[in-house]
Amino acid sequence: MTMTQIFKKSFADFKSPWFLGLSLLPFVVIFALFGYLWFGYGGDLLMQVQASLDAGQVPFLDAAKHPWLTSILTFSLFKWLFTLFFYLVGIVAVVLLSVVIAAVVIGFFTPVIVKKIRDRHYPNFRFTNDDFTLAASIPYYIKIILGFLILGLIALPFMFIPAVNFIAINIPFYYLFHNFMLLDVGSSIVSKEEYRKLTKKYRGLFRTTTATLYGISLVPVLGVFLQVFYVIVLAHEFFEKAMQERT
Repeated sequence: MTMTQIFKKSFADFKSPWFLGLSLLPFVVIFALFGYLWFGYGGDLLMQVQASLDAGQVPFLDAAKHPWLTSILTFSLFKWLFTLFFYLVGIVAVVLLSVVIAAVVIGFFTPVIVKKIRDRHYPNFRFTNDDFTLAASIPYYIKIILGFLILGLIALPFMFIPAVNFIAINIPFYYLFHNFMLLDVGSSIVSKEEYRKLTKKYRGLFRTTTATLYGISLVPVLGVFLQVFYVIVLAHEFFEKAMQERT
């Protein structure tokens, strides 16, 4: 089955009332969390930044050591650009964090989603994930988080270069998305050994799929609403490839 066919099949599953209803859950969590943070801290932070600029001070810049730079940056044009930059960085951060939070929320329901897909399309498939317990998964999660932190540190110097910063910030987050999604879905279906073999043999397929899903997730709202769809897509791929290897 091609990736296009899997996407069509997954979308047909996703349109069912149960999956659509579950897709709304991350919105509740994210709106509650970010609403609290914004009304509690976001407005005050922006007001403090704006007040500093109006007073001839640039946040994180010593005016005594850099008087000319401070003077230039407090011009009206630069104040407007700084405010715009503040909002843009905030929007990108909110989109990426929303995707991560939504993935974590739906992650608790992954075994249920996977079982429903198995019962609907692969009733004869035998789960072999008994050895993929929570304790057994911890080393995988630690490795993923360490990889994410290392990539984040490498990408950090490039965050301040226009255009390049958009690519730089997405590299560690894609790494996190790709590995967490595969581990979350795969550990609900196959054994550790099968997981290792499948992710190694079909590395290109899984990367193409997760890259496509990650690209969709960068679209505001869709990245939160379609988390269940992502799980369905990867569940189909794991079922298809596991069955293919078992025959």
